Amino acid sequence: MRALYYVFLMVFWISPTVWAELETRLHSFEYASADLVEKQLRALIPEGPRVSMNAERKQAIVIADAATQDKITSMLRELGRPPTELKFVIRHNRETIRFSVLSGIPFTLPVSQTPPVQLVEMARGRLAPEMRGLPVVGSALRVDGLLLREEPAVARMRVTPAVLFGVAQPHHVVDFPDLAMDFSIDTESYIELQETLTRHDFYRLFLQTQPDPQSAIRPVSLLVSFEGLEFVLSETQSDEN
Repeated sequence: MRALYYVFLMVFWISPTVWAELETRLHSFEYASADLVEKQLRALIPEGPRVSMNAERKQAIVIADAATQDKITSMLRELGRPPTELKFVIRHNRETIRFSVLSGIPFTLPVSQTPPVQLVEMARGRLAPEMRGLPVVGSALRVDGLLLREEPAVARMRVTPAVLFGVAQPHHVVDFPDLAMDFSIDTESYIELQETLTRHDFYRLFLQTQPDPQSAIRPVSLLVSFEGLEFVLSETQSDEN
């Protein structure tokens, strides 16, 4: 009993000292995902009441010691870096299109509104039986663009072929992830997808168009150039600059 008494006494005297070393800070995370931030904070501070999230305002109130608070500040600085916008030029047959996408956000490159019949039937076979009568919308390349290096700028493109079916959006997408290909592209070069992808028999069929069943199929030309990147600043940051 005497031993328990001294343990209780030590806890009584030590606890105020420990709590005195804790401090409360308000952390902001403008660009980072609230779910990701909360997951990281809970990993550092398991005690629920010491972390209070405000997802709408992109803020978190944290009660922790100074070292942990500094660690959280560094973590949020890394997670909260402004998103990077990748700038591409696509030449589809004779049409040239310039567009920008955020790094890590998938985008779609239309290939043909009238892909070859063999390709359509191959993709239709992957649809659920009750959907196999849907009309074909066209073929496309689903692309995941990701910034690999900022200086000099290098992006990775993961290309996955897909065929779309349906009458109205959202269309039913039949993709072929087993045939996805990765490319690295910098601002000094370009990718001629027609030449690169058609080394594979499926892509040779995929990168073709057939206006009607009576006409001969024609090759589709797709050329991709990575023009550069820029950081997307918030309105607050823009005003400060």
